[in-house]
Amino acid sequence: MLVARRVARKVENDLHLNRRSFLRVSAAAAGGLLVSLYIDLPSSAKQGNQAPPKAYPLEAFVHIRPDGKIVIQVNRLEFGQGVHTSLPMILADEMDADWSQVVAELAPAADVYKDPLFGFQVVGGSGSIAHSFTQYRELGAKTRAMLVAAAADRWHVTPDQCRTENSVVYGPGNRSGRYAELANDAAHKPVPDKVRLKNPSEFRLIGKRVRRLDSRAKCDGSQKFGLDLDLPGMKIAVVAHPPVFGGRVKSIDDKEARSGAGVRDVFEIPLVKGSGVAIVADRFWTAKQARDRLKIDWDLSGIERPDSSQLWTRYKELARTTGNVAVARGDDKAMDSVGAANRIVAEYEFPYLAHTPMEPLNTTIRFDGDAAEAWVPSQFQTFDQIAVAEVLGLKPEQVTFHTEFAGGGFGRRAVIDSHLPREAL
Repeated sequence: MLVARRVARKVENDLHLNRRSFLRVSAAAAGGLLVSLYIDLPSSAKQGNQAPPKAYPLEAFVHIRPDGKIVIQVNRLEFGQGVHTSLPMILADEMDADWSQVVAELAPAADVYKDPLFGFQVVGGSGSIAHSFTQYRELGAKTRAMLVAAAADRWHVTPDQCRTENSVVYGPGNRSGRYAELANDAAHKPVPDKVRLKNPSEFRLIGKRVRRLDSRAKCDGSQKFGLDLDLPGMKIAVVAHPPVFGGRVKSIDDKEARSGAGVRDVFEIPLVKGSGVAIVADRFWTAKQARDRLKIDWDLSGIERPDSSQLWTRYKELARTTGNVAVARGDDKAMDSVGAANRIVAEYEFPYLAHTPMEPLNTTIRFDGDAAEAWVPSQFQTFDQIAVAEVLGLKPEQVTFHTEFAGGGFGRRAVIDSHLPREAL
């Protein structure tokens, strides 16, 4: 990839840049085609006098490898909702790629992978497909156009004499060329300013039943999640949190906790609210058992202690009061004419649900003093990368941030205070 960046700089001035998007291409050192697309924020999503989009560093969305595999970067977190398949489907359809050769990878934290509408890297608000549908279609269509241009030049024909299907360009006289064979030449072609996107009637993948790219690995147990990461010499830390948000450590009796073999240290750490106690050990179970043996006296003074029954009572009282009218449609007096015998009145109460994903929350950090590397099943990569840099006194670009597969979320990962990486750091 470093070599690819150097090659890209040589041809960067030859690539077209318009107000809406830009695309950069590079021939990778190992061969193949790397493509990157950035969609500028629409005016409705900009705040104030936002600076125009800068020239982001090359990060590939598409890599056509010499063996025919097409690696597509997914600019989101995959935690069961299916974007690891759906976004590559969109791109591959416009590209006329052979779906059996498509491989998906979760993209790291980087400006180029930010949500086109939100302006930061995120999964939330059902925005993955809504916001990136056109983005990934354009990327696929422009990649296909460059491959066709490369084939047309090779055969001395015009692009409109060529067609594509299943990662092959076909031309007059029974000529054909696999995408992998054309990728290096395509990398030196100018990026088309405009491309025709398919009519929905032409879709081969979008809206069709296809195999999920992550199903087999998840079924046979080979899929690695953030919690599966095991680096040489890695230590495991668990945190004892206060029973109420905002609680602080008053005193710690850690004698028993430190007595376990493999326990390396026990110390207080700041939380986003309050403080907790971290136990560092060689392995998870050692750290977990040590945490169970801790004796902590918590300072909960001045902290509200919510009570569920009191909250329900308060909610019912509030429901009977007159509120502010946000929207009024229809006749709100119409029900008055319906007799009591013909009315069904019901009240439903739902308990608080534990936002507990199947995979416990986790963060892995490697720090050498000058740079950091993070592996996080993050739903908000932009904020988490900034948090890593902030705590360690680095710039975000000094933090290599890997997006790991997550075992569910259920709201628990949808937090923007980055409290989990902050605790780990």
